[in-house]
Amino acid sequence: MNNLPFKVLAISALALVLNGCSDELSESSKPVEDGKYSAVVCVGSWPNTAYYIADVPSLKEGQISLKGSGAEMTGKVYAQDVIQKDGFYYHANFGSGRFGKYHVQNGALIVDKEVPFTFLNWSSYVWADDQTLVIFGTAEGEARYAIVKVADMTLTTGKLNLEAYPKGFDEYAIGFAEFRDSKLFIGFSFTTSTYSANMPVYQKFGVAVVNYPGMNTESIISDTRTTTPGGPVVYAPASFQDENGDIYFISDPVYNYDYKSPSSIYRIKKGTTQLDNTYYFDFSSKVENGMGPAMWYLGNGKAIVRTRVKGINIDAEHSFSVIDIRNGAFIKKLDLPADKGERMVKAVIVEDGKAYIAVNAADKDYIWEYDPATEALKPGAEFVGGIDYILRLEKVK
Repeated sequence: MNNLPFKVLAISALALVLNGCSDELSESSKPVEDGKYSAVVCVGSWPNTAYYIADVPSLKEGQISLKGSGAEMTGKVYAQDVIQKDGFYYHANFGSGRFGKYHVQNGALIVDKEVPFTFLNWSSYVWADDQTLVIFGTAEGEARYAIVKVADMTLTTGKLNLEAYPKGFDEYAIGFAEFRDSKLFIGFSFTTSTYSANMPVYQKFGVAVVNYPGMNTESIISDTRTTTPGGPVVYAPASFQDENGDIYFISDPVYNYDYKSPSSIYRIKKGTTQLDNTYYFDFSSKVENGMGPAMWYLGNGKAIVRTRVKGINIDAEHSFSVIDIRNGAFIKKLDLPADKGERMVKAVIVEDGKAYIAVNAADKDYIWEYDPATEALKPGAEFVGGIDYILRLEKVK
């Protein structure tokens, strides 16, 4: 979608001034999108872009178009860093100083409530329960959190106690987050606030184990074999918990301009607060030194990784790989068209044991159905009518 460095794009995005504000939460507001699914799409090219939430009646068939439908986000929510749950969309815009809750009704994005918010520039999140969203990010050189009660959009904020900066670094990069057994597992790494062609790399990452809801840091896990444990996951997931309650996460060194360390997968087993020292999966070594900016669990020990080709370019062509997550083994690269450009894409919905994958191809853009039981792969719904980029697939019902 663009060729500018991610940090530059983020600064540009924060400079935009958004319109509209609602102070009261409407009790009658209900998410009433026509279909069971939605897609966040982009029209235009940077910086002349507009963003829409498109209704997706079916993943398997038909066409998806903005003609006669499509709720424009641009005036209220910037770009694709939105969190969707039960048909409501949540967005924290540090630049405009607002945190909002929205839904789509009659082809328009409706503001349920927006509250003043300048406490953090968000990167990551987790749901502590169906009505409690915990978000993580940075501001003023600190790692911070906000606990959001989404029913009325009330917030409790505080600072995360992480390791102090090593010499030469002055920012945290917050990565994956998981909630398990009253503990938050929050990935982080160190970076700098000033972009340059030769960004320094700190060869280590951390995972803070934080008690919830007290938010005190119990311990910090670390490893030096790679950097950057996922992120920013407000765009696409980098971790999950399997049927056993084991946490898996993938590193994405390129997010912090590290083009040498591998993209690796780690495990934190159920009942423990340490990395599993019997498990380490160097994913990059299986995909010609590619990287894994996003990962989804298929079930039965299998996962899909959206796989960025090697090279010194933060946005690059992507493919999709299937892995045996429990055994740390590569299964196959899916025979799909090359997925172009932008790295921040929530491309996969997993439902009924199958994966539905949105691919931004050079010609026609489809949602592809992949059945891991039979390894069958077939095109489903097609995006038509001038949509330039598919940025998110969401299940809303």
